[in-house]
Amino acid sequence: MERYSDLQFKVFDWLRFPLIVGVVFIHCYGKPFDYEALDFSHLSGMDFYNLFRVGISKVLMHICVPIFYLISGYLFFIGLEKWNWNNYLTKLKKRVKRLLIPFFIWNTLCILMALSGIRGQGWIGIQQFFEDNGYYHIFWDSVKWNIDRTNWIGLTNISSSPYLIPLWFLRDLMVVCICTPLLYYLFKFTKHLGLILLSLCFITGLFIPVPGFSSVAFLFFGIGGFCRMNNINPTKFAYNHRLIIYVITILLFVLCTVFNGYNTFWGEVVYPFFVIVGSITTIHLATYIVEHDILKMPSLLTKGSFFVYLLHYIILSIIWTKFPEMYYGEGNPFYLTIRYLFLPIVIITICIIMYYILNKFTPKLGSFLIGDR
Repeated sequence: MERYSDLQFKVFDWLRFPLIVGVVFIHCYGKPFDYEALDFSHLSGMDFYNLFRVGISKVLMHICVPIFYLISGYLFFIGLEKWNWNNYLTKLKKRVKRLLIPFFIWNTLCILMALSGIRGQGWIGIQQFFEDNGYYHIFWDSVKWNIDRTNWIGLTNISSSPYLIPLWFLRDLMVVCICTPLLYYLFKFTKHLGLILLSLCFITGLFIPVPGFSSVAFLFFGIGGFCRMNNINPTKFAYNHRLIIYVITILLFVLCTVFNGYNTFWGEVVYPFFVIVGSITTIHLATYIVEHDILKMPSLLTKGSFFVYLLHYIILSIIWTKFPEMYYGEGNPFYLTIRYLFLPIVIITICIIMYYILNKFTPKLGSFLIGDR
């Protein structure tokens, strides 16, 4: 299985764009529906449409962000298999350019766009905007959701983000990068027990209740780091356990979809198990595709994936503000399904075109906006 040693980095690179497509689908879920009104004994066309988008946006695509964390953890731990403070600090300095600078640039850009919409209200309108968004919290946790979600002991498990919502991923990634020494020594002294502990935190929702500290980031970044520390190839692991994980993934996917993702009691019980097993399945699928050269990923899409991540939510916000019928509109189930599948394609296409234009005519600016990647 030595072939997997070089293959894994090709798989990681290949996955970048498909995973970003999944992130866009998460945000293009559309108009909420009343789950309690579903009658599983007499499913209508609308019921099938609602279950379809739950399965895609609220279940299947939720494995994308965890895999990004896993890849980030694996890459961050290169050179840290044996702890080295100089290497650690060097990596943090690189993350300032690759993570922190894009984090502030794009959040600020989104804030300025919002302020341009209230320019007629003068200073009072601007002051009210920052007050509504918690002033300095606007760069860390001004947006909150899942306010009714609780963990296994009944405590609230609220999710939060900066003003530009998708940047919660970068925020939590920066936090876990800083906390890498804790993960290293946790794994060094506890071995697999450290991973089991982080897995229990993710499954139960019991974790540090501070914005920026998320169990999904620590678990999957930790899995990547653990694999690197112990010379475990993620692609080889996925290959060796492919049969059982496929069966379990399909079963858990169906259950999660029926239970409306993590938005019901039983859904929240099943959801973390699906994310863990589904991530392994996705890595194996990508490995198979890359190894057998089934689908080549154009370099434009791979290189532009981070730009799509940073820009897509802004484009989506413009669409639902200017053309709300594309996001919230009514219609028959067939039309709604086509629209649901079409909208992410439109957004991704716009982002890739803008990325291409930027890099063709102002390559330095394009590189700066995505952290000189």
